[in-house]
Amino acid sequence: MLGATSNLLKLPQEILDEILAEIDLHRHLVSFACVSKACTALVIPRHTEYRVLRIRHKLPAVWEHLARRADLARNIRQVHLCERHNQASSDRFPQTLLKGVERPYKPEEEDERVQNICKALGHMDKIQVFTWTTENILTLQPPPLVPQHGAEIIAMLVDKAHLKHVALGGDGWYPYPGHPNAVYSLWKLTDLTNLSLSGRVWTQSHLAPLLRLTLKSCPNLEALRIPMELTALSDIVLPHLKRVKIVMQSGAKPSIDRYWVSFLQRNKSIEDISWFPVQHLPSGISSNALPNLKRVHTNAEFLRALYASPRELESIDTTLEPSALVSLKGFKGSSVQSVRFGAVTIDPYYSLLDLAEACPNIRVLTTPDKESDMVALPLEMWLDIFSRLPQLHTFRGQALWASVKGDMDAMHLAIMKCVQRCPLLKELDHSKYDYKRGAYNKIVIIREEGDGEEEGTHVRYEVRRAPAV
Repeated sequence: MLGATSNLLKLPQEILDEILAEIDLHRHLVSFACVSKACTALVIPRHTEYRVLRIRHKLPAVWEHLARRADLARNIRQVHLCERHNQASSDRFPQTLLKGVERPYKPEEEDERVQNICKALGHMDKIQVFTWTTENILTLQPPPLVPQHGAEIIAMLVDKAHLKHVALGGDGWYPYPGHPNAVYSLWKLTDLTNLSLSGRVWTQSHLAPLLRLTLKSCPNLEALRIPMELTALSDIVLPHLKRVKIVMQSGAKPSIDRYWVSFLQRNKSIEDISWFPVQHLPSGISSNALPNLKRVHTNAEFLRALYASPRELESIDTTLEPSALVSLKGFKGSSVQSVRFGAVTIDPYYSLLDLAEACPNIRVLTTPDKESDMVALPLEMWLDIFSRLPQLHTFRGQALWASVKGDMDAMHLAIMKCVQRCPLLKELDHSKYDYKRGAYNKIVIIREEGDGEEEGTHVRYEVRRAPAV
């Protein structure tokens, strides 16, 4: 292995860079860097810092650097432009080669900064993912972006052969009626597999024709997020669509539901739906519609319409109480592996027993976080419920902590008892909430086989920070 690596390193620098440029993942680059000091020098930082950008601030020096160094920027695969308050993941941008050249942002340099962004994007021939979530323009002075700048940046994404995932969110880059050029380039994006459009700005009716063109230019689309108000898109058929999220952004009349029922029934390949109808669906869902559906995030109205005929869903995230869920006409619990439910107002213990009896193969169970949504159950009741769920490996929510009244010592004993009842249990939520990540820290259960004089399985656990999104 080392001999082969030694021979590889004899290649000219430009050829080595071309070889390393084909490696997408950071962890694979790090693995290569660990082979030798020479490999480390090749990979760090020229490749490890030039695969993913996640930027929350203006950073004019970074964009100037990327605009100037086409040899480095060309290897970037993902660009994420995020709101300043979004700390769900760590910031990622080149730093090693910029030491000593950082400078503060000056509003009068905004035109130059945007031109550097465009030039840098122009170098990124291998870009696969572009996400851009802006802040609300109404709350920021001066505004974060002018429409022409938005148009220029989006235009740089056209003709990127490897670009498959585009997400545009927020209202800050605003393609308003007087500035149609801000989205003109969007319909030129072809062959995407993932498109997400969120924010009130996308509900404007004058954008519908452009967005229709965009969807028709992406026949291989697998994941789609669109505003519920854009009913003009509801007659589109996407033969490979698997995941769809239909989100109300501002408000709509109850009659809007029929458009999206029609959309869902046309697209039979869908496996994952997130949609909350405005009201009861009197016409229901055709029994032969959505034959591949596996996962839903929805309210009681849509679930009742779905289960008017037998369904074998795997994951259900709903506002419906557990006992009401399992009593639906066409409900089949043997296929259900993940359940997240909202408030349980009456007899939560018996409601959960009904769920456990109907769905013995549940692997992930998530309870409400708000104390007002569910009466605290004694620990022994939870242990009884867990004993009926032999496949359970993840339990989310604060219900266990409520059962021991937040006592750390009592929770330690509770964890050990849970492990005895659930031999596959791997993870619980901790009581500490990570506001940056927007989730609770995790209690990770570790089982280790004894060796030597120690026999049997030893169980311990660690508290880990909530994972980055």
